[in-house]
Amino acid sequence: MANQILYGFHNLKDLATQRVNTVGVEVINTAIDQAVAEHNRQIAAITNFFCQPTTAYTARFRSVTAARLQPLDEHGRARPIKPTGYYDVAFPINMGGSAWGADYVTSIKMTVQEVNNALNTMLMADARWMRDHILSALYASATYSFTDPLYGTLTIQPLANGDAVTYQVFAGGDVGATETHQIAQAAAIADATNPYPNIYNELTEHPENGGEVVAFIPSNLRATTEALATFTPVADPNITVGANTDRLTGTLGASLPGVLIGYVDKVWIVEWKALPDSYIIATTTEGDRPLAMRQDPEPELQGFKQVATRDDHPFYERQYMRRAGFGAWNRVGALVCRIGNGSYAVPTNYTPPIL
Repeated sequence: MANQILYGFHNLKDLATQRVNTVGVEVINTAIDQAVAEHNRQIAAITNFFCQPTTAYTARFRSVTAARLQPLDEHGRARPIKPTGYYDVAFPINMGGSAWGADYVTSIKMTVQEVNNALNTMLMADARWMRDHILSALYASATYSFTDPLYGTLTIQPLANGDAVTYQVFAGGDVGATETHQIAQAAAIADATNPYPNIYNELTEHPENGGEVVAFIPSNLRATTEALATFTPVADPNITVGANTDRLTGTLGASLPGVLIGYVDKVWIVEWKALPDSYIIATTTEGDRPLAMRQDPEPELQGFKQVATRDDHPFYERQYMRRAGFGAWNRVGALVCRIGNGSYAVPTNYTPPIL
């Protein structure tokens, strides 16, 4: 929103029409720093729902090993065992930037509100950049190569895609099995073709996952989801529900992108308007995160921050930058379900690598 007052500028609302030089450059710089810091905090809260942070370019995910006690008699001694299940993953790192500037006359005339608006535009650009890269990593259906300038060619993995890697499951005698966590159904969502029980089972069968199951849905799937007989909406605080009506009294207690709208078949439903039509993304609130977010080990290169200013009269600029990359970590930690088509395909514009 163009006129949104950013954190850091909230104490300057009464001065919104005043010129920056009147209010004081140092005051504005402090407000900018506070706004960027709060933006990074909020982005981290949402990002942590899907990702664990790392500064490594490659890692070995050690999955749960199925084991049982060894039979012993009164003189017996068990043989030492060690976990054996693992698979290797790697993570890209990408860079994006934005800037705002002015000429000398514009900078003199610039108001507090105009600085707020310019900064808000850049913060929203960063949020979209992060969202697009996270979604691309979740939607990916195949490996791809990333050329790292320090470490050479890295193979970036998607979520479980039916390859040779096996994963532990609680069902079937605790034996390992290959998995595909990009699924599709041709039928629309209805009581006879309800995808949520299967989504719940696919995620909770793996010991790496825990807590509640959350499904993020695009707006075009909201009506059919709410029409399910087992759907219970989030209570409207402005309405007192009458007798003989089921009420959703639990809460999820997590920072989410989107709006929590209800609960169906042990799955929390969140409408995330930014998702492409017909694609559900589901994950769990506990356990290993499905993705890792790679950043540089140097603190100066982490987060979205101002990296330079340019004073080349009559032009003045502030340069901002983000360096981050996303790849699968717990490859059974999330699941994508395409509705309305029997074959899974990555949504348009989300095939990695994206810029």
